[in-house]
Amino acid sequence: MLIDKHAFLYKFLHKNICPKKIYVKILLEIDMFVGRKEEIRKLKELMAGDAYKAMMIFGRRRVGKTEIIKKALEGEEGIILHCECKKVLPSINLSLLEKESKRVLGLPAYTTFSSYDDLFDAIFLAAKDQKIIFVIDEFSYLPLGGDDGVDASLARLIDLRKGDDLHLKLILSGSYCDLMQNIVDRSSPLHGHFDLIQEIHEFDYYDAAKFFPHYSPEEKFKAYAVFGGLPYALSLVNPSKSVEENIKDCFGVDTSTMTLLCQEMIESEGTKVASLNSVLNLVAVGKHKFSDLVAALGKDSRPEYALSKGVGLHFLTKVSPINDSQNKKLTYYDFDDNLLRFYFRYIFSNGSSISFMGKDLFYQEMVEPDFEKCYLPKAFERVSKDFLIRKNKAGEIKPPFFQIGTYSFNDAKNKKNLQFDVVTQDKNGFASYECKYTKDPIGMDTIHEKEKQTLQSPLPFYRLGYISRNGFTPEAKKRAPITYSLDEFYEERLDLK
Repeated sequence: MLIDKHAFLYKFLHKNICPKKIYVKILLEIDMFVGRKEEIRKLKELMAGDAYKAMMIFGRRRVGKTEIIKKALEGEEGIILHCECKKVLPSINLSLLEKESKRVLGLPAYTTFSSYDDLFDAIFLAAKDQKIIFVIDEFSYLPLGGDDGVDASLARLIDLRKGDDLHLKLILSGSYCDLMQNIVDRSSPLHGHFDLIQEIHEFDYYDAAKFFPHYSPEEKFKAYAVFGGLPYALSLVNPSKSVEENIKDCFGVDTSTMTLLCQEMIESEGTKVASLNSVLNLVAVGKHKFSDLVAALGKDSRPEYALSKGVGLHFLTKVSPINDSQNKKLTYYDFDDNLLRFYFRYIFSNGSSISFMGKDLFYQEMVEPDFEKCYLPKAFERVSKDFLIRKNKAGEIKPPFFQIGTYSFNDAKNKKNLQFDVVTQDKNGFASYECKYTKDPIGMDTIHEKEKQTLQSPLPFYRLGYISRNGFTPEAKKRAPITYSLDEFYEERLDLK
């Protein structure tokens, strides 16, 4: 994700948000481009040389696909033809692509193309004599499907021209995840035509924190719990202000950029799903199981499609027991996007109230009572899981685990449902990690309770671990075999290269 330092500097100094010297120091310590090393490396590897290669990258809107492509194109040899499609009529997009192609390739002004077939054929022919990197951004806005679709046209042309010593690098990029995935489905004409298919995900907690280099570990965690890992959303946050102040600024006005971004994500990518908003709102307030959603929406509601769509768009995730993925009774749905989780928990149903309250009273009445007690502890469990994944990839967990998830079971004798926050599986068996987001350090009472639950569990655990917001008492630190604290989440050695 590219960070525009000049835009930041103007925005904050113009409003006198912080002293000039302090904010300039903050800006200079932020890399112009955050993360995405592996995604860029894969693109550059295929763009090297003159041989024909085709690449497709896709992901949600505002996830940074265009910036990744631009970064990968830096220093590349050859002619770069970068065309961005719009959500307009096919004839207008054809005109836009024609105009850019004529400008970049130096075609005569009188040149016109009556179809996408003619346009692509001219570009492919030009690539016989010179290296051309042809990027079609927002490819999903073009007419796709059927024999006359742009995807079919490209497939026919690739099959026809690929063996003609073609010096072309083709990069397709699109935002509609389900549509772009369908392009490489077995029934699609473009199936089997790509050398690279790469989905771009939002940042995890670690890379997201690079937008706030001067925050404490606690503030970095809170920022991610609220604003998630979407690069564009993170760029809207003021790193010279606290998370609480940013919540007030970003959500305390019903027409704020952050609120409008949340609405845009839902409307642009889930507009055809009538019950999606209702399902997301219910999940945000604690209705996680399918049966709970049906009960809340009505027995004839059939939320299957909305749930499937939400998972496909990475708004939601489907969570099943680590040892029994097919167990429908213990399967539930949760948010896969922290920004939308926060929006639907605190903003979606309170929009009209916010406009009458002002940002300070909004935070005090709508957010504060629930935030520390309920919202952040659940977010801490999810971030703890990502922390363990990073440590595992860094080779710091022995033996390395090959699966991570959750586990729960019904204790019929004591009439309790026991939940194990984070569970991993390695070659030796299962390990359980207890996550505690409390003001006090983990003490012996937590250790004893965890050991008791483990003995009752039908799933055998050979190892126990504890992850704490505020460390451990000396006795607990000595007794617990594995201990991690929030301060360790952002250690430099976890910055995977």
